[in-house]
Amino acid sequence: MPPDERSRRTVTEDCAAGRAEAGHSAWTRWLPAAALLWLNDVHRRLLGILFGTVGPRVAHTVTAPLARCLYHLLTPFRARCEAQLQAALGERLGQDEVGRVAERAFVHRVWNLVDLLLAERLLHPGTYQRYGGTIPQPHLGELLAAQRRRQPAILLTAYYGPFDLFPVFLGYNGVRAGVVYQPHGNRAFDRHRRRVRARGGCELIPVSQARDRLPRILEAGGTVAIIADHHAGQRGLPVRFLGLPTMAIRSVGLLAWRYDADVVVAGIRRINDDFFFEIEVTDVMKRRDWADQDDPIRYITQRYVRALERLVLNDPTQYIWGYARWGQELASRLVADASVDDAVD
Repeated sequence: MPPDERSRRTVTEDCAAGRAEAGHSAWTRWLPAAALLWLNDVHRRLLGILFGTVGPRVAHTVTAPLARCLYHLLTPFRARCEAQLQAALGERLGQDEVGRVAERAFVHRVWNLVDLLLAERLLHPGTYQRYGGTIPQPHLGELLAAQRRRQPAILLTAYYGPFDLFPVFLGYNGVRAGVVYQPHGNRAFDRHRRRVRARGGCELIPVSQARDRLPRILEAGGTVAIIADHHAGQRGLPVRFLGLPTMAIRSVGLLAWRYDADVVVAGIRRINDDFFFEIEVTDVMKRRDWADQDDPIRYITQRYVRALERLVLNDPTQYIWGYARWGQELASRLVADASVDDAVD
């Protein structure tokens, strides 16, 4: 199979695998989907007005205890969060700290939704710098210089921090990227989220169109952005992420190798529980880094996975622990093992 076609097919397969494993609809496993959609539409409109009036600090203060209550009500979801976190970071954190970090991560997830409502009013080209979100130097200068000389680039991030706002800040920093996204099942919410994500000028690319669109952007010397911490199933490359076995998406390595693209791993995190953010770059790879490797695709994959690990370890409370990051089979087994341990104790 020609490299171009292999790259295109792998992009689609990897994104589809990520869509099956990811946690956008994790809550619907334990709550009726129709009820969630209805509540989302009503609350989104009302809360958008309320939060815009009272401001970010009050909005976060009010929603934090509500998020903690909801977290403890969603028992199966909480069991998965804590089982995966315990398996990945239990030795680092200790048993008591695992529960606190998992709960805190859920609060951050709720705040991510709050921030989507606030962003439409607060984030503009003339205001974004007061809320952080400036890509640090020298990385911003290098990204902009690469765009000017039409050097392809692949930006990678994770389900970490307020990732929905990452495309907004990319665009306001002058980095125009094609951003792959998974449409939400609630069409009204999805329209709102796309409107916010695209306001910085980035192109939003549905997963279903990634196969054709990403190679074209890279071939033209453009930049693409991908959430890359999916479990890719049997189509992926075997790696370990935070000490646990998983299958990493291979399309990143294929695309970088095929188009000699720079690979930049970065994430956005919330600072001081407020509507203030920091962008961190954890690794930058260029063609010279893998040119002499026997298996460049494996090298690129393993290296970006290590960079995503560093991102998560810098603040585990801002990672989404509730979706099957290491695959449904391992997630179920970890929950079952944790239940046995609790019963024995």
